Amino acid sequence: MTKSVGIDGCKSGWFFFQKEGEEITFGVEESISNLCDSLPDNSKVCIDIPIGLIDQGSAGRVCDVEARKLLGRAKASSVFPAPCRSVLQARNYEDAKALSVQAIGKKLSKQAYAITPKIREVDEFLRNRNRKVSIREVHPEVCFWALNGRSALVTKKKKSDGFEQRMALLERMFPNARNLVSEALDAYPRKSVARDDVLDALVALVVACAPGEALQTVPASPVADSEGLPMEIVFTEPTT
Repeated sequence: MTKSVGIDGCKSGWFFFQKEGEEITFGVEESISNLCDSLPDNSKVCIDIPIGLIDQGSAGRVCDVEARKLLGRAKASSVFPAPCRSVLQARNYEDAKALSVQAIGKKLSKQAYAITPKIREVDEFLRNRNRKVSIREVHPEVCFWALNGRSALVTKKKKSDGFEQRMALLERMFPNARNLVSEALDAYPRKSVARDDVLDALVALVVACAPGEALQTVPASPVADSEGLPMEIVFTEPTT
């Protein structure tokens, strides 16, 4: 039986929720290859990491630009520009900034640089492996925007009110969402898996579980990067 999987990066590697039949389980894998290689063929994976990178040009990825517009001014900053591909080879932050300026005329933010190792890991996996599973990019705040009637949640998920707002949306999709989140938080220390890592992986699972015809993308007609990887952000909306 195939599985649906929602993944977010965490300090220990990759935190995930997976659904097989009616059962939802969770765990942490050190590498994306170990995680994906363990899945049955044709499983559906949604991951909170940029997939598909530009090589040059100052405009950036269209999916990032359009996602910021969807979320509006109050939440646009949650979608930061993905780095260009050359930055993945940087030895340090100063090197990354220089490579970014050379390729796209802009410096790389520290936030983007911090997740460069995970972007590189996923990029190399997608480019160099015969993939037996479908792996698509999601952005948690775009997912919550869609689940909230196309209205961005301006609260911060690290705050209690923001956490509760997002939990309420997740409980509409998975009635046992609160128990799943609590069990995951009890299973791992915060130095390994943060609370928002768990929330983000679970909302990614919502998208992974949606049937193909219920999936939408930002932009509506994605383009591929120079390696053939689609530059898109996938989301789904409630059916009722």
